[in-house]
Amino acid sequence: MRYIVVRRSSASTDWQAMQDATFTQGVASSVSFAAQAPPGSSSYIIGTSGQTGVVNSAKVAELAARGITLDAANKRLAYDGVGTAGVVSNVILEDVTTAAADWQERISGSGVVWYHNFDQQAEVDRFLWSSGYSGGNDPSRVGGGAQFVTRQVSGGADGGGFMRLTYPVGSSFPSRGNSYWWRPFSALTGATNGKDVDDPGAAGAHTAQAWPASNGSTTTLRWSSDAPLSPGYFGPASAVAANPAKYYGTDFYLQLRVRRAQTPGPPPDAPPFSYITGKSAWLNITTDTSTQNEIVVYGQSAGEDSVGQQPRHRMYEGRNRSGGPGLGGTNETDAITNMDGVGDWRYSGGWDTLLYHVTPGTHLGTGANRTRLEVWAAHAGETAYTKIWDILYSAAYDQSPNTVGAQPYDGWSALILAIYHNGSAFTTTEFNFDYDQVICSKAMIACPQA
Repeated sequence: MRYIVVRRSSASTDWQAMQDATFTQGVASSVSFAAQAPPGSSSYIIGTSGQTGVVNSAKVAELAARGITLDAANKRLAYDGVGTAGVVSNVILEDVTTAAADWQERISGSGVVWYHNFDQQAEVDRFLWSSGYSGGNDPSRVGGGAQFVTRQVSGGADGGGFMRLTYPVGSSFPSRGNSYWWRPFSALTGATNGKDVDDPGAAGAHTAQAWPASNGSTTTLRWSSDAPLSPGYFGPASAVAANPAKYYGTDFYLQLRVRRAQTPGPPPDAPPFSYITGKSAWLNITTDTSTQNEIVVYGQSAGEDSVGQQPRHRMYEGRNRSGGPGLGGTNETDAITNMDGVGDWRYSGGWDTLLYHVTPGTHLGTGANRTRLEVWAAHAGETAYTKIWDILYSAAYDQSPNTVGAQPYDGWSALILAIYHNGSAFTTTEFNFDYDQVICSKAMIACPQA
């Protein structure tokens, strides 16, 4: 006889076993596991052997096909009386912590295309890209800056793993900031996304495809041309209609948990190193790191920040690279008051949450202020968003193939997470940018409650 295991995420030894549950076909019924639940248990998932806080999607699908579902609130397995029923065994009913339950709720949304919480090393390595290393893809961590992109096993937003990028002391450019986490928006298979479970692809609307990155390959740079199914662009409606095979939709949301625990201030160098620094995220495409499409999130600006002070959240777009309110343009409409008042949002030093929503407009020159960029933020411990940016602007998109012949398209198709300071040399101490719980979705993503 095999057993159903009831366990707690935070203490893998705190578990009990119950006998197989048997359901009779055609008779609606339920089997309770409340007697086996650890004291103080609350929210349950159907878990995965050898991992904590990870839903076993295959087991969930198997049971659902038989008419059996988990009623977590009432600590029972319920049968609808219609499916094939039978014996239920080899199931892990896992009591997740509040933070883990909150994460599961957010990634279960029907619009979620993919997500990462870096609980596995491969989630970092599969999307590591190192400038100057052959074709760029660096899953075996060979490139010059790969040692500064690491996975930490605990201490993340939910207590588990997270990704850390470190900016070391020194002045040798190859050792500072030339390795990135560069992830296409495409839904990918569990065998190639680092998680061992397929990306949800917006509840199956987008089929998961293989991500064949290898040491020194040009997989990322050629993805817009070589993706077997779709490179996962989001773009203006006219572009989607003209080339639907390249697009997932007309707007997208990205949620990030970020932590800037250290406050090194602006770089000590003379210009140009000290101007726009502290680049942490690029909403971008896959054909290059520096494109007209890019929306760059940055902080640590000369003249505005000092050592010991948390930086502001700032953004600029690829066509101007000048920063400032409204992404630095001259004809743009910023609904937040010019980075003052509610717009003067600074990092807290803890696990802050940022949510980006981009509704792409037509290419620059085909109409003014067609693209909308919205940003919501919540400091560590806050459970409701504050809107810190809402702008209409004239987006520009790369039009020509890159150096390896891949064609870009109007819109956005990738996220880069990095720690980049234009080659500046910090001479006193190293510091980190930390990332966790990244979600790409076609629908609004709730603010974390834990």
